[in-house]
Amino acid sequence: MASSSAAGAGTSTDSDGGEQEDPSSSSLFEVAEALEDLSLDNDDDDSLNKEGSDELAAFRQQWQRELDATPSPQRELAKQEPTEPLTEEDKAKQLFREGVDLERRGKLYEAIQHYKRAMQILPDVETRLYESAEPRDMPEEESEAEEVVRVETEADDDEDFIEGEDLLTRLQRLQARKGVLCEPELAIRGAHISWLPYEVILLIMRWVVSSELDAASLERLAASCRGLYVAARDIDLWRAMCVKTWGIDCGAPRAHGCSSWRHMYIQRPRILLHGCYISKTTYLRHGENSFQDQFYRPWYLIDYYRYLRFFSDGVVLMWTTPDEPVACVSQLKSRHRLAAGALPGHYRLVGDKVVIVVKKSNDKKSAQTTNTRFRSRRKETHEHHDTIYHLELQLRPVRNRNNWQLQWRGYRVSTRKEQWTQFELSPAKFPPFAFSRVRAYTADTFAPL
Repeated sequence: MASSSAAGAGTSTDSDGGEQEDPSSSSLFEVAEALEDLSLDNDDDDSLNKEGSDELAAFRQQWQRELDATPSPQRELAKQEPTEPLTEEDKAKQLFREGVDLERRGKLYEAIQHYKRAMQILPDVETRLYESAEPRDMPEEESEAEEVVRVETEADDDEDFIEGEDLLTRLQRLQARKGVLCEPELAIRGAHISWLPYEVILLIMRWVVSSELDAASLERLAASCRGLYVAARDIDLWRAMCVKTWGIDCGAPRAHGCSSWRHMYIQRPRILLHGCYISKTTYLRHGENSFQDQFYRPWYLIDYYRYLRFFSDGVVLMWTTPDEPVACVSQLKSRHRLAAGALPGHYRLVGDKVVIVVKKSNDKKSAQTTNTRFRSRRKETHEHHDTIYHLELQLRPVRNRNNWQLQWRGYRVSTRKEQWTQFELSPAKFPPFAFSRVRAYTADTFAPL
């Protein structure tokens, strides 16, 4: 009975326990559920981390590909195979090129330092760079095309030739057909004279002629191309030169048997202004007998020169000196700085004769007496008159060179008022003047025509 009751009690106890929860068992269930939740969260985090790492890896790969595709100097140098060490010439050329680059960027001080280092290594580095540089000529096809066009234009010019036509008329016709005064023969980077208007070119030519009537420089300019040849034949230009040479009453070219103003300027007698006229006189002078030997008597050969330098405004410089022309002609360049002994004067052209008047002032102070006691008795009045030289010369041609010689036609000197001394003109004592061109006279221009 006891066992059964105990069993019954146990049964009842079990049944009651089934209905009432055990605290330990509930806590275990909660821990298990929490572990399950944590495992699920960890799985979610792992999946999220895995997705993020995949995106980051893809981004890095794409970035690396872009970096590889982008060129870089360091990467190119790294890819290049190791080269041989540079020679001294290559180092000098590299330094010189770096100097050129720095100079273009405005860093002149650094450029000079590179130039110096390059020239210390190789003094003629610039010459070698120029020789080693590739020619900058145009491609063969373009150059051949230009040659063909040039040959065709020259052939066209030859086809347009008319027998008996004047050269100036032909060039004017060709210029009118092309529509330009002149054009560069080769390709250039800078400006060209053909860009200037025709009026400006004529003004330049007036500066070339200048106020000293340098017609020789104008002719050299006209020989440079066809367009300037036509411009140098401008009628107003040569008319102004004729008026300045012979005055406003010079007359028309037809009156002197000339076809144009230029022809008249060349053919009529005129003074050449781009040099000076030189005359050399030589004579023998007897010396004195020797004191020891009475039978010995020396002879001396005397040489001296006369110089005449003419200016366009009627001024002339006359100089008599024993010095050679090499040392004298440069001192007659300016009328304002006179050499010692040079006398200024004026000239006038009448037909083929040149009349020159030169005045020499005699400002000599009389010697003062030291004794004041008899000063009033010794005082004398001396009238000093200027010495006047009057020359008449004639223009003559020499070997088809017009106006190249001046021959004496008259010479007289006045030392007192209204008293003249006439000289006998012998060829030995008064040889003719010969013209000599002096380039320094026309090197500078101070005023246009």
